[in-house]
Amino acid sequence: MFQSDIRADRQGAGDRVLHDPADSASTALVDANQVHPLDTDAMVQLHRRIMGWYYTERGIQADNRLEMAIDADFYDGDQWDREKAIELEQRDQLPLVFNECAPMADWMIGTERRSRVDWRVMPRTKDQVEIADLKTKTLKYVSDVNQVPFNRSRAFADAVKVGVGFVDDGVRSDPTKDILYSKYEDWRNVLWDSLAVELDLSDARYIFRSRWTDDDIAVAMFPHRAEAVRRAALAERHWDGAGGEDEFQRAGYTATSVHGGSGYLMSGRGGIGSVPRSRIKLLECQFRMPVTVKMVVDGPFRGSFFNTDDVALMDALGEVGGSIVDRVMMRMHTAVMTETSLLSLGVSPMRHNEFSLTPIWCYRRGRDRMPYGAIRRVRDLQRDLNQRASRALFLMSTNQIFVEEGAVTDINELREEVDRADGVIVHKANKKIEVRRDSEQAAGQVQMMAMNAQAIQKSVGISNENMGRQTNASSGEAIKARQLQGGVVTTEPFDNLRLATQVQGQKQLSLVEQWYTEEKVIRLTGSRGSIDWAVINEPEQQADGSIRYLNDITRSLADFVVAEQDYSGTMRAVLFEALNNLAGRMPDNGLALRLLTIAMEFSDLPNNDQIAEEIRKLTGERDPNKPMTPEEAQQMQEQLQAQAEALQMQREQARLALEEQKAKVQEILARADKLAAEAERSRSEGNVGQAQELEGAAAMARQAADKQLETTMRQLSKAQADLANRTLQINTERDTALQVARINADSRERVAEIQAQSRAGFAGIDQRLSHYEGRAAAEGGE
Repeated sequence: MFQSDIRADRQGAGDRVLHDPADSASTALVDANQVHPLDTDAMVQLHRRIMGWYYTERGIQADNRLEMAIDADFYDGDQWDREKAIELEQRDQLPLVFNECAPMADWMIGTERRSRVDWRVMPRTKDQVEIADLKTKTLKYVSDVNQVPFNRSRAFADAVKVGVGFVDDGVRSDPTKDILYSKYEDWRNVLWDSLAVELDLSDARYIFRSRWTDDDIAVAMFPHRAEAVRRAALAERHWDGAGGEDEFQRAGYTATSVHGGSGYLMSGRGGIGSVPRSRIKLLECQFRMPVTVKMVVDGPFRGSFFNTDDVALMDALGEVGGSIVDRVMMRMHTAVMTETSLLSLGVSPMRHNEFSLTPIWCYRRGRDRMPYGAIRRVRDLQRDLNQRASRALFLMSTNQIFVEEGAVTDINELREEVDRADGVIVHKANKKIEVRRDSEQAAGQVQMMAMNAQAIQKSVGISNENMGRQTNASSGEAIKARQLQGGVVTTEPFDNLRLATQVQGQKQLSLVEQWYTEEKVIRLTGSRGSIDWAVINEPEQQADGSIRYLNDITRSLADFVVAEQDYSGTMRAVLFEALNNLAGRMPDNGLALRLLTIAMEFSDLPNNDQIAEEIRKLTGERDPNKPMTPEEAQQMQEQLQAQAEALQMQREQARLALEEQKAKVQEILARADKLAAEAERSRSEGNVGQAQELEGAAAMARQAADKQLETTMRQLSKAQADLANRTLQINTERDTALQVARINADSRERVAEIQAQSRAGFAGIDQRLSHYEGRAAAEGGE
């Protein structure tokens, strides 16, 4: 951005300012007879080309920008054409305005401001987790000092009203302020490539920004182009007042009041004649040009432009290395100019190679991608509503008089008396006078007004329930359903805002990684007034005299990620209530508290993070978003060791119990085999009945033993799984050894119960086998 506070050099690692071509020749002193480097034939041709882009875009976007200005007027309540309003007033008819557009737009604007999205910086490698967290804190600091949420909300308000808003991110050299800035930019100052398709303008060739500036300030900004500035100011003095869009920037000044002449300004008790304020229009063009550049093609800085003036990048490449190759790329350039000559030109120093301006769209027309806001969809309905309101008031305030000739002596006096609420009318006998008030037609106009108001809401998707008005929805669930429907219909503008937040955040992160090269103490203010401190790029002298930088955020690249949460406050309220209801139905208090912890993430309650932290203390959980402290890491290690020992003991108890049962099964199977052998002997002796009885008893013994063993194994497995779950849920905030001892005691008790049941089952099998073994022995003895 071409401001006076960024023109001076800011010395420091990684600093870079805009320079003109030919090795800063544009800022060098030249003789009067020499041609300035920006006045050469090549530069003149480039200036003509850029101005050609500018005039082309003004022509293409002129009609839509006029509609955008009308949309803004409708939000402000200026909804009548001046000629039409004068015509109504001349016939004693008020140009009424029932502004239904403003509450509709205010609902969308207020929804965004009440539910601003959160974000964080994510690392690209495992060893950069702590640095990424530090970059998150640094970006929070940048957001605080530049009031980024408020500027973004202001741009979103422009998007809702007219279709597009802009935020601007860059660097400045004002020593009284932070080096990085983030500002709101008025949409009236910006023109963009109308052929661009992408919402982030990544495929746009250029973007223009204009600014009306006093000529003495412009000379101070570009001292070596002072003559060009004065020529432009002289040309502006011949402005004839037909500036079109430029009238917005002149803020009501006329040609005579600005540049002198016969006009004069009145201030206080005295008049000041012929006091001109000479101003010129500066244009900034950020444009992409195909050039051959050196690029880093591998390593952590892959994709970065190799720039010797980027000290941070040079130091990082010297440490981690990387291959440098030549590539033909679309490189971002920045030019500042008047309509007559160039004032500054150079390659953009920003590493991200993107426009400094980030658009926030509401809707885009499918035919030509021109933006429009929510008001455009209902503007005709709003205009018709106002006309009908004015007409209804006129009908209710006027009367028709049917009078026979000679009924009254003064017709004007009759009109006055009829218009009066307490009027007295005296007429001649046998003469008829009839007064008619067209109330039916007025009622019809009012009815159409109500229909228009409803249609305005339906066209945008905002219902009376969204705005808190009373409707025919009686139940709370019906009101919530209609509110949710309104939030779904208005998803596109909020989704575009989410994209803009992502694009702007990535630019800000790149600027932090490039320009925050000096030691800096970051202060963050949390809830309840808590203060968090962080130090970045802290120098530390080594034993050999070298300097090592701690928490160096310029040594790596990271990614900006918008948090996965819905913008709609209604959606979060529904999720919060649903989780609360589910937690209330949980039989396990521990599980209910865990659900409440999750519910706090969707809560709009103040200090909801502290509430969630207190619940975690009750359940023994830790915040997964916070890194472990050394004490927590040691405690976690002890817990894992105790869990492992407890699980090993449980497995050993189950194994011993199972081996005992297997041994009993083997004993029963051996006895069954012996009984089967006795059956064969009885069969060979001709005692078939006894043989069949003994074989059946042996088969039943085998089957019962296998079934009992399977039952025992299933019970042991279930008991071990339950005890293992309890072991893995050991609370680190409590006595781990005591919890392990209790679980081990329960384990022994459960295994003993299972063993007792199994022994009882095997005892029955043993008793039946003993019975048949006795009979077989008796038969054999006979």
